[in-house]
Amino acid sequence: MSTKEPLSLEHLRREAARRLPPRDGQLAVKGLDGPVRIVWDRHGVPHAKATSAHDMWFAQGFLHAQDRLWGMERTRRFFHGTLAEIVGEGGLGPDRLFRRVGLMRAARQEWPHLEQAGRLVVEAYTAGVNAYLDLGFPLPIEFEVLGYTPARWEPTDVTGRWKLICDSQSMNGLVKLARLQVLRALGPARFAKLFPFYPPDAPTIVPPGQPAGERAMAELLRQFEEAHAAAGILQGNGSNNWAVDGTLTESGHSLLAGDPHLAVTVPSFWHVQHIEGPEFSFIGASMPGVPGVTYYGHNGHTAWSLTTAGADAQDLFLEQVQDGDPPRYLYQGEWRPVQVHTEEVRVKGRAEPLTERVLETHHGPIVSGGPGRGDAAVALRWSGMEVQQTFSSFVAMHSARDVHGLIEAHRQWTSHTNRVLADHEGNIAYLLSGQLPIRKGGPAHLPVPGWTGEHEWAGQVPFEKMPRVVNPRTHFVNTSNNLIVSYKFPHYVAPAGTPYRAQRVVQMLRERAPFTVAKFAEMQGDQHNIPGARMAARVQLVQQAQPATELGKTARDILAAWDGNHTKNSAGGAVYEALCWKVYEATLGRLRERMAEPRPSHDSLRTFLPAVLAMVLADDRELLSPDAFPYPSWDALLAEALDAAGDHLHGTLGDPSRWAWGALHAISFRHGVGREEPAASLLNVGTVPVGGSGDTVNNTGHGGGPAFRAETIVTYRQIIDLGDFSKSVFILPPGNSGHVAGPHYRDMLEDYLALRYRPLLWDWGRIEGEKESEQGLRVGE
Repeated sequence: MSTKEPLSLEHLRREAARRLPPRDGQLAVKGLDGPVRIVWDRHGVPHAKATSAHDMWFAQGFLHAQDRLWGMERTRRFFHGTLAEIVGEGGLGPDRLFRRVGLMRAARQEWPHLEQAGRLVVEAYTAGVNAYLDLGFPLPIEFEVLGYTPARWEPTDVTGRWKLICDSQSMNGLVKLARLQVLRALGPARFAKLFPFYPPDAPTIVPPGQPAGERAMAELLRQFEEAHAAAGILQGNGSNNWAVDGTLTESGHSLLAGDPHLAVTVPSFWHVQHIEGPEFSFIGASMPGVPGVTYYGHNGHTAWSLTTAGADAQDLFLEQVQDGDPPRYLYQGEWRPVQVHTEEVRVKGRAEPLTERVLETHHGPIVSGGPGRGDAAVALRWSGMEVQQTFSSFVAMHSARDVHGLIEAHRQWTSHTNRVLADHEGNIAYLLSGQLPIRKGGPAHLPVPGWTGEHEWAGQVPFEKMPRVVNPRTHFVNTSNNLIVSYKFPHYVAPAGTPYRAQRVVQMLRERAPFTVAKFAEMQGDQHNIPGARMAARVQLVQQAQPATELGKTARDILAAWDGNHTKNSAGGAVYEALCWKVYEATLGRLRERMAEPRPSHDSLRTFLPAVLAMVLADDRELLSPDAFPYPSWDALLAEALDAAGDHLHGTLGDPSRWAWGALHAISFRHGVGREEPAASLLNVGTVPVGGSGDTVNNTGHGGGPAFRAETIVTYRQIIDLGDFSKSVFILPPGNSGHVAGPHYRDMLEDYLALRYRPLLWDWGRIEGEKESEQGLRVGE
């Protein structure tokens, strides 16, 4: 602690104010080539002018440390697996996971092999972070609460941060275990009704807006049958973006929009910055801990935004492992030695560290099971374990003058993202970035045997053959985590996608031209729920069974009258969500109860709920049977679920006149250190009722009842005007700063909730006009 004064709320407030870093005056900083001028605008966005490319990345690292040091440190502890060291036992779960996956092992192995172009970017950025730390300003208040001082940054902290990003945007391999358990519970034919689910009328990304069509099931069913037959040994364990060209806009110039959907964090995941150098400039949403504005932004010539692709770049290999010194694993009739890593995990409150023994085969680290654990060893393979050269792309990407150059800049890009691109010449494009494996055994929808050699990776899809489209005939491109390509595409990309947000965006793109920034803003706030509106029509057709209670009948009548507009005041939206929760409990939740331990999580099983609801809507009864879902008809299930939903809403909200979706559904802007008082009162921003759901463009995804709390929200919105970049706008909840005592910690929340935007200032005349403070960095000795 920096003081012996009791840790009271008053003390924390005083300390937080004392720890605000300066945003004016001159600072002498070691490591610069020349002076850097920083103008902070009235929205809390820094605009930095540097005299060399090195100083651009240096200044960005300095600014991240100055405004977001705590967020950088929090994330660094996740991918290092050192969270328990500062928070105690509660951090052990993530620490053990990331030690096993080995993000930092991969980052350290990769660093010596990085190309010079990438090393220069990372080293300059890291030098900027440390230059701020070396100035000795008081640390943010979070370090006072937790009682420790952060270490200096290393280049591998930056590359490790990127490994974490890549891991989060590859398909989570562990979900394949849940698929296997559902397969074993239902059998191949019934499982094929649930996975992969994608409505044939929902759109693909390439070609833009085209219906996906029906999927040929014969080969898929064969794979499921083979996996089911081997079940005896297989024991073990969002976002939207779009762009339109000038033919669809009022101005005759392209527009580009993007809004990432992530977990709620305080401070925000993103930090908006503008960095100008002698040869190129950029502005947009940066990620503290990583240089550039790689995901959302523009450079005055080109603009970009992305969504997570959900590309399948992770496989689970089930290994046969014998204990020993070292252990051995079977591969094609030969017992090979396992590589052993010893990880020491320090835990706050414990005198001695815990030892985590990680085994690794040539497929990857064993993340579940193994000798002495009583179940099968499961090894994780993903492309991020290999040497990657993303940082060599940073200069080319941030300086690209047109869409074609921007596409080429992604040749070595590693995170799997749906890139929507546009340029000032009127071009628009889509590109799937990242490396996709080519598998000898075809798509690995489920865990595969590792000892046969039949499922090895045999290279990657060539960059030229990755899904892309430039200037499509539709005059728009859109991605909303939906199916990337049709099932006829020659390479396996992903099994499915989330259909309904994309379906709604495509509908609006086809109906609302000519577009303006204001119309794009309306689209980003849209809350029409396509499956909800369909369910409202479906309950009108319930005939074979009726709700048994008055509350159930009231719930049915409210839902039947709903138009699908999922506002926070919507009673129909409340009934719909409560109904979906009760349908889940009666189907997949009941199926889970019959599964052997260890059972898949409810979160994993909820990924199958859209398929169940689609069967309800279509009255497809193939899964209705005593050993699957024991109901005589979907009408009977709906009647029972309506009774249960009505009872829950009455018990939670009272009289039906008080039923409203926002009374159940809220965003809690809670700081990661704000779990206990007095830090909670200081750092948490508050809880606000909201509309929407995971199926609406304004995404507020939740995990079902009884909490219905928004777990995923739109964490940043941007709209880029390619005809006049100074007309571009953004909004970032709750604010751009990480300092609770500063004016920009929560100053954007009201505008965010009201769907109002702030200018993304690009023109220096306007920047000067909206200047809040000015700071200079000069070359220090």
